[in-house]
Amino acid sequence: MKKIVVVLLSIIFLACNTSIKTSNSLIDYIPQDAQIIIKINDLEQTRNILRDNNFIKNNNSIALFNYFKELPILKEINKPNGLLCFSPVGKNNFGYTYVSKFDPQLIKADSLSQKKIETINYSEKTIHKVSFKENTFFATRNDSILITSSSQLLIENIIREQKNNIPASKDLKKAYEVSGLENAFSILFNGKKLGSIHDSFFPEVQLTGLSNFSGWASVDTTIDQNAIYIDGIAIEKDSLTSTIGIFDNTLAQENRIARITPITAQGFISYTYDDFNVLKRNLAPAQERELRDIPNELDDILSGVSEIGTIFLEQENVFILTALDPETTEESLQGSPAGTYRDIPIYSYDNPITFSGVLNPLIKGFDAKFYISYGEFIIFGSTKKSLETIISNILNKTLLYEQEYYKKTTEKLSDEASILLVGSTQSLKKYISKNTEEEYQKQWSDLNHKGYQTAVLQIVKENDFAHIHGAFQKNIAKGAATSVTQTASTTLENKILNQPILVKNHRSKGMDVAVQDIENNLYLISDKGTIFWKKQLDGAILGDIQQIDIYKNGRYQLLFNTANTLYLLDRDGNTVNPYPKKFDEPLTQPVALFDYDKNKRYRILTTQGNKVKMYNAEGGIVTGFGFSETETDLLLSPKHIRIGTKDHILLSEENGKLNILDRLGRTRVNVKSKVDFSKNEWYSYEDKFTSTTKDGNLVQILSDGNVTTKNLGLNENNHIVSTNKTLVTLSENKLTIKGKTLELDFGVYTEPKLFYINNKIYISVTDVQSKKVYLYDSNAELFPNFPVYGNSVMSLGNMDKDPNLEFAVQGEENGILIYQIN
Repeated sequence: MKKIVVVLLSIIFLACNTSIKTSNSLIDYIPQDAQIIIKINDLEQTRNILRDNNFIKNNNSIALFNYFKELPILKEINKPNGLLCFSPVGKNNFGYTYVSKFDPQLIKADSLSQKKIETINYSEKTIHKVSFKENTFFATRNDSILITSSSQLLIENIIREQKNNIPASKDLKKAYEVSGLENAFSILFNGKKLGSIHDSFFPEVQLTGLSNFSGWASVDTTIDQNAIYIDGIAIEKDSLTSTIGIFDNTLAQENRIARITPITAQGFISYTYDDFNVLKRNLAPAQERELRDIPNELDDILSGVSEIGTIFLEQENVFILTALDPETTEESLQGSPAGTYRDIPIYSYDNPITFSGVLNPLIKGFDAKFYISYGEFIIFGSTKKSLETIISNILNKTLLYEQEYYKKTTEKLSDEASILLVGSTQSLKKYISKNTEEEYQKQWSDLNHKGYQTAVLQIVKENDFAHIHGAFQKNIAKGAATSVTQTASTTLENKILNQPILVKNHRSKGMDVAVQDIENNLYLISDKGTIFWKKQLDGAILGDIQQIDIYKNGRYQLLFNTANTLYLLDRDGNTVNPYPKKFDEPLTQPVALFDYDKNKRYRILTTQGNKVKMYNAEGGIVTGFGFSETETDLLLSPKHIRIGTKDHILLSEENGKLNILDRLGRTRVNVKSKVDFSKNEWYSYEDKFTSTTKDGNLVQILSDGNVTTKNLGLNENNHIVSTNKTLVTLSENKLTIKGKTLELDFGVYTEPKLFYINNKIYISVTDVQSKKVYLYDSNAELFPNFPVYGNSVMSLGNMDKDPNLEFAVQGEENGILIYQIN
C-alpha cells in the first residue's frame, strides 16, 4: 500500500486535488489516525477524471495512478458519495478505510463473481471478510453507514472509537466543512503529518520543512483533460511552531524571484513579508529559542527586503534578497571586490552571521560566500560559479519569467503569496524516481510529461488560516521551443589560446569540447563542463583539431599539429603509436585530412613552406602520391574537393598559382591564370572551385581551367564559406546568405562558420567586440533568442544525443560556455 502515499504525495505536490459533497454523518467514522482523506462527491465523475486526464492517461503504467482505478471498493460500491481515508499500518505502510452509505450488495455473496463472505465477531459487531478475484477487504455496518477497509485492524479501531464516542478533531471538521461541493472530489490532509508521510515513502531524503506545516488542510481541484488547478485552505495549528504560522500578522508581497530564475533551474521557493520585525518574532518559537537570542546583525538588511528565497540550480543553490532600496542594502552588506563576470562585479561576503542562522527554518544551511547585485536583487552563492550561471541567464534572457509556459501556468494565480513554490516537472520526476521504492523507480523515470513543464503551488497567509492555490497544466510552450540556455561552463587555469571545438565521444555517442590555453595545455571537456584531462603540448595547435578512426573500430582519435609535431591522441589523452611525429623543419600550415571515399582510408598531408608530404593513418609515406613541392610557399592547407565523381586536391601558392591535382598528385585541372588570393579557403560552389581575391571579387575556376571573377562589393578583409548551393560572405558588418544581405551592428566579426547537420544549414558569426554570437538559417533568418553571449567562433553539434543541438564558445578570457538550442 505504500504506492498509495506516493500517489497522494504526488497529487499534493502536483496539485491533484478536488472537492465533494457528502452527508455530515460520514465524518464521524473517519479513523482517528487518518492522515489523508479523499472526500468523494461523485464517484462516477471521479472515475472519468482518472480515465480522461491527459497526464494520467499518458502514464497508465504508473502504479499510483492505477491504484485508484483498481481499488476493489471503488469498483464494487454503488453509492456516489464516500470518504476514502488512509492511515498508517505498521512502519512505512498505509491502509485504506472507505466510509459511505450502506450498500447491501457489497457484503452479499454473488455466485457469478465468485465472491466469498466470511464473518468475524468483534465487540458485539459483525465484521465481514469479503474475498473475490484475489482481492480482500473487510466491512462492517453501523446503522445506515458502511465502513470498509483493507485492514481488519482498522475496522476494529473504528468500532472501538464509535463505542467510546471519540469525535473528529475540530480542525478536521473545519477543513471538512469548507471543502467545496462543485467538483468530483477533494483531498484533506493532516499538515502536522505531512513530513512523516513524505519521509515514510522517501526514506533516503527527509524534508523537515514539511513537519508541522499546518493543521488540517482541504483543497478543491478543477481537473480537465490538460490541466489541474487547486484551491483550498490550511487551518493553522500550533501557530507558534507551524510553518504557516511564521507568516502570522504579515502581508504577502509580490513574488519576483522568477524574474532571475534560469529556465534550467530545478525550481525555486519564495517567501515574502511586509515587516521583518514581525517575521523575526514568529521565527523565534519555530527555532525553539527566545527572540533575544536571534542575532540582530542582519536586521537592517532584512528590514529593507520584501522577499527572500532560494533558486535550486542543478549543481548548487543560490539565495536571493529582493530589496526595497538596493543601493542601501548593498552598502549594508559591506562586501569586498572579488572579480567581475561579464562586467558585473562579484563581491565576497564575510559576515560570520549567516542568513540561515537567522532565517531558519525558511533558509537552512546556506553558506553565503559571494554575492552580486542586479537591479532589485541581491544574489548570494557559495561559489562564484553559481553566480556566473545566474548572470549568464540574466544577460541571455533565458529566464523562467520570460517563458510562455510559465506565464500560462501562473496566469490564474495571485501575484502575491507568502510562500511560492515552483518546480520543473523534470526535476520532480527525478526526485520521485530517485527516492521512491525500488520497484517503482523505473515507472517514474519513464514518466511522460511532455508539455507539462512546471508545477506551481502558492500559500497566502490570512488570519488563522492560509489560502492554497496551485496549477499544473499542459502548455504549447513557445518560449521553451525557441530558447537558448547555457547548460555548462568551465574555467581554465590560463587564458584560452584558440577557439573551442566539438569532437566526437565514441563512448557516450555525443560530443566533447577540445580547447588549448596559452600555456599550450590541451583540455578535453565533457558536455557537462567537467575537465576529463589536460595535456601539455610543445606549441600552439595550427588550425582545427580533426578526428580519425585509425583502427576502424568506431573509436576516434584527435589529429592535429603544432609547428614541430604531428599528434594523434586517444580518448584518454594518450599518444597513439607511431605518433607523435617530430619534424626538423617547421610545419607552416594546419594538417589536412582526406577520406576520399568515406571508408576510413585516410590521407594526412603536412606542409613545410612549399613542401607537401602525404601519409597514411599509420604515419607511413604514401609512395603513390607523386607531388612533392610547389614553386613558392603555400598560403593555405591543401584542400580536397570532389565535384561529380572526381577528386581534386587544391594547393594555393604565394605567387598566385593554384595547383589542382588528382589523388596521385598529377595535374587534373590546368588553371590558365594566376589569382591574387585572399586568405579564404577554396569551396565547391555551383560545381566550380570558388574563393575570393584580395580586392574582394568572387573568383571561380571552371573544369577547363578558365578563371572568372565577379564583383560582389566585398572589402579587402572579406570572408566566405560555402556549400555547393549556399554561398555566405561577410564584409565589414554586411553578412550575405544566398544573396540576401543583412546589415549587422558595427563591430569586429569572426569569419562565418557553416554547419550542415541533419540536412539543415546553420551559419554562425561572432562579434568579439560586443561579445555576441549570432546563428542564422540558410534563408538568412536569425534563430530565436540569438544573439547570446560569447567571445569566439562557435562550434555546433549534438553533444548529448537528445534532439537538441548544443554549441561551445569562449566566454571570458579563460572560460568555456556550452549552450543548448531548445
